[in-house]
Amino acid sequence: MNNPISTIALRNERDVVEARQRAREIAAMVGFDNQEQIRLATATSEMARNAFRYARGGKVIFAVQTGRPQTLEIVISDTGPGITNLRDIFEGRYRSETGLGLGILGTKRLMDNFEITSSSAGTVVKMGKDFPVSAATLTPARMQQLSDKINAKLPESPYDEIDRQNRELLKTLQELRARQEELALLNRELEDTNRGVVALYAELDERADYLRRASELKTSFLSNISHEFRTPLNSIMSLARILLDRLDGDLTGEQETQVGFILESAKALAEMVNDLLDLAKVEAGKVKMRVKTFEVAELFSALKGMLKPLLADNTSVDLVFTEAVDLPPLRTDEGKVSQILRNFISNAIKFTPQGEIRIAAEQRGGAVLFEVADTGIGIPPENQETVFQEFVQVENPLQERYRGTGLGLPLCRKLATLLGGKVWVKSELGRGSSFFVELPIIYKGEGDVAEPPSEEMPAPEFSRSAVLLIDPDPEMFTVLEPSFRTSEFQLIHVESMERAENWLQRHSAGAVMCEPNSSAAWEFLRFFSQGAQGTVPIIAMTTAEDAQRALELGAALALTKPLDPGRVLRDIRAITRQEQPKKLLLVDDNDLSLYILRELLDRPWLNLVEAHNGHEALEMIDRERPDAVILDLVMPGMGGFEVLQKLRAREQTRRLPVIVYTSKVLTADEKTLLNDLAAGLIAKSDVTRTLSPESLLRSLAQLHIAAPEGK
Repeated sequence: MNNPISTIALRNERDVVEARQRAREIAAMVGFDNQEQIRLATATSEMARNAFRYARGGKVIFAVQTGRPQTLEIVISDTGPGITNLRDIFEGRYRSETGLGLGILGTKRLMDNFEITSSSAGTVVKMGKDFPVSAATLTPARMQQLSDKINAKLPESPYDEIDRQNRELLKTLQELRARQEELALLNRELEDTNRGVVALYAELDERADYLRRASELKTSFLSNISHEFRTPLNSIMSLARILLDRLDGDLTGEQETQVGFILESAKALAEMVNDLLDLAKVEAGKVKMRVKTFEVAELFSALKGMLKPLLADNTSVDLVFTEAVDLPPLRTDEGKVSQILRNFISNAIKFTPQGEIRIAAEQRGGAVLFEVADTGIGIPPENQETVFQEFVQVENPLQERYRGTGLGLPLCRKLATLLGGKVWVKSELGRGSSFFVELPIIYKGEGDVAEPPSEEMPAPEFSRSAVLLIDPDPEMFTVLEPSFRTSEFQLIHVESMERAENWLQRHSAGAVMCEPNSSAAWEFLRFFSQGAQGTVPIIAMTTAEDAQRALELGAALALTKPLDPGRVLRDIRAITRQEQPKKLLLVDDNDLSLYILRELLDRPWLNLVEAHNGHEALEMIDRERPDAVILDLVMPGMGGFEVLQKLRAREQTRRLPVIVYTSKVLTADEKTLLNDLAAGLIAKSDVTRTLSPESLLRSLAQLHIAAPEGK
């Protein structure tokens, strides 16, 4: 409700001064402080002066607007011609020689509420100021007393008002001067603080640079020391495998047990080295993300086969994978997800004497939550966070049997963080534990990127001779491919003659296998044998009745079904003349590594020669003319990289096949360089998969260094 207190008619300059005085007095009476009194008086004076100057009269009404909060409202109205450029004034675009507009904008800033309407019939300005919080609420009776007191008071002379204004200005100037001094002092303090902050930032930058260099040195140290550790460890594991595989004779039961202990101990040390290196890579930000799309069901299926051997020592535990139903495909690094779950499950197997380990997954919004729950010994509440710290192990009788590194769970947490997820555990002592990892469905570092398109046609490997199989039925490829997998040939399958022609336009084949079961197939056989590809032998898979026709049309060999994969491979070796023995040069400064290679590659059709350093290797290559080289990278004097570069720089050895055989942890640049210089890479580190007779012979087969017919 609006309650008028006082009204002043604007007839002359004295009335404008009285309006200013009245605004100040009312403001003081209702509880405004001195500064607010001056603001109200100044705003009223400015608007009243505008009304008198431009409209030749008007009136000022002072009122109290009740409510919360109460407001002192001042209304100045006139009957002048109005203000035509009101919008330009409020937007700051209007400029006038008389100053009209600047006063309006200034007044608006002084008040809490400001409203102006203008037309050809006149202008009305309504402005208000909210009562201060400390001001008493005005009752109707109190407002009447206030009105009577204001209206009964005689106005002061203009000279008195000017004198009061001068005193107010002097006081304001003194306050401004004090504020300026305070501001100058504050600026000096800020300058001193700023210099301190600059010095602190410089020290922080220095420390950050020190920590960065320390981290790089740590990573470099771990990488180099891992190579130094891996060389003897790999040798120990390789020798143990040779003994356990009875390559040099039988073992007694006690000897087999002892060698088994040696192998397990070496594996444990190798695992610690690998975990240390993985942690260093994560901390240094040098972990490469290999993002792909995969199904959770496929991941669980792979884990089942991978972890089955761990249950051999603990038959009282059931490993149960809950069926992954209605889960979307994950687009993230499958290897790192698998590594996290493998660590969880292997820990659960170690510390669950009997019962069940259950692996489950469920969707939670834009993430998938994996849970590995066991019925094992559990973890005390005070240790449920410390198990994620490096080298921390909970004291337990089972710990004496299963000695770990204390690095697996910290690595899991760092890998989960790297993938944009998190890891935690819930456990009850004596009842079991549940380890959780929550990962985004789509790795945020990549976003929703589509799968790269698969190759339209299968491509041959770099150094294996391709055998093209033309057959609409994939069953034939399934039957033959296992025999070719470890040979010097790569079996390539296409379904039709048309695709075979397209493939042969892009690639070369060592031989072609086809079944001429249609007129198009017979025509293909005839034109192929007579065309530019006529030097490539064709093996026809046909019936006994059609065998002669196939030979007449140019087939080098006609085989009748059903086919014997071993016989097919021997026939291909015969017609492609892949039968002569091969000379293989082994280059390594470590006598133990050379001994292991000799044991693994001891085959009648391989002539093995050895060199102990880079200089000797180059001399042996010039003298012995080997068919291929197995080369270590880290050697005293001339290392493997320098040997490779010298070989590729000489015309006579530019195409000599070289397989790099090393335990060195390669950088991305080194791997790129080897892709250009070497034909293959074998890591010494993985004894169970890489360093075996089969894998070595498979690598040699890719270079056409393989067994002759019948071997």
